[in-house]
Amino acid sequence: MTENPAKDAMRDEYDIDTLIEQATPVLRRYILTLEQENARLRQELHELQGAATRRERAASARESREASSSATVPTPSYGDDVMVITVTAEGLCKRTAINDYSAQRRGGVGVFDIQTSRDDQVAHVLIGRAAAALLVLSSRGRAFRVPIETLPLTEVRGRGTSLPTRLMFTEGETIGALLALDEEEDDRPNVLIATASGWLRALHRNYVGPRLQPGTLLVEPARGGPPVAAALSSGAGDVLVALRSGVAYRFSEQLIRREGVRGIQVRPDDALVGLTGIAGDSDDSIFLATQEGLGTRRGEATFSANKSPGGQGKVIMKTDALVGVAAVNEQSEVFCVSGLGKIIRFAVAEAPVKAGNVQGVNIMDCRGDRLTAFAVTTPPAQE
Repeated sequence: MTENPAKDAMRDEYDIDTLIEQATPVLRRYILTLEQENARLRQELHELQGAATRRERAASARESREASSSATVPTPSYGDDVMVITVTAEGLCKRTAINDYSAQRRGGVGVFDIQTSRDDQVAHVLIGRAAAALLVLSSRGRAFRVPIETLPLTEVRGRGTSLPTRLMFTEGETIGALLALDEEEDDRPNVLIATASGWLRALHRNYVGPRLQPGTLLVEPARGGPPVAAALSSGAGDVLVALRSGVAYRFSEQLIRREGVRGIQVRPDDALVGLTGIAGDSDDSIFLATQEGLGTRRGEATFSANKSPGGQGKVIMKTDALVGVAAVNEQSEVFCVSGLGKIIRFAVAEAPVKAGNVQGVNIMDCRGDRLTAFAVTTPPAQE
């Protein structure tokens, strides 16, 4: 076989063994440099993780101190059967004895309640006896009655179970509004239901009594949108409806027809967020809260009733993120929940009554969070 001198010369010039021998020190230095850089980065990561852990522990300790110092206020006692019910947007639900929650000063951080994910935030909170029932109104206007005693009973920091699964919701159906019904303790005869677009309907509570057929259609979403709020009323007073923009409208409940009525004009970029009945001869005030954790009270006499439903309303609180409204008295307590599952309990008297439109006072520390719902209750006379 004829040899190729040029090829032999190239083999000698690029002898593989020689190349490896020459490159080995360079590769070793490069590998050593990479190992040193990797060790340095690991050390920096370890220090950053340690600093983050220390910050989290400090924040947790600070919140615990704040909650502990805030919880020194007297806490009214209720019967052992009175429950706080929390429900998430996706329908996870639990109940916890109301006496397990300590009262705090308004403006505190609260304590963690129902365990949920950041994608499924808390949307509802109610208070009711275990012997009472929970009226569930779905986004498609269907009604269900659930005994409160059948809901999972947990500690303050507990997990819930799915109401939509239990009630066999259809695909895309969600919880629209909730209402505690207690025939033994609350004899108000009417149930008010409001939709996001401002449509109202008043029903005698017999329609949602123990004989309610699961899935009964109470609201036609195609007509007024999904139900978003429900309340009990005397049937002889006024009703106040409020929008997210802080606008409210008051009129006589007797003007609500059985088939429903337009309660307030709602712009496309707005929505109804709450309603409450107002007794004409009471000294109650109206409690309002916003997503920013601000709250206030307005005296009922500071806004008069209109002659007919369906008006544009007037500003009742300076906000564009109102959460709801409720009639309260000087002895009432408020339970506010945040989207991430915190809850705070405080006396409504800590929020002063105002005559005009105000932004409100701090009622819940919502740093990195938002207030999503609240419930009010009046404790029994304390011995």
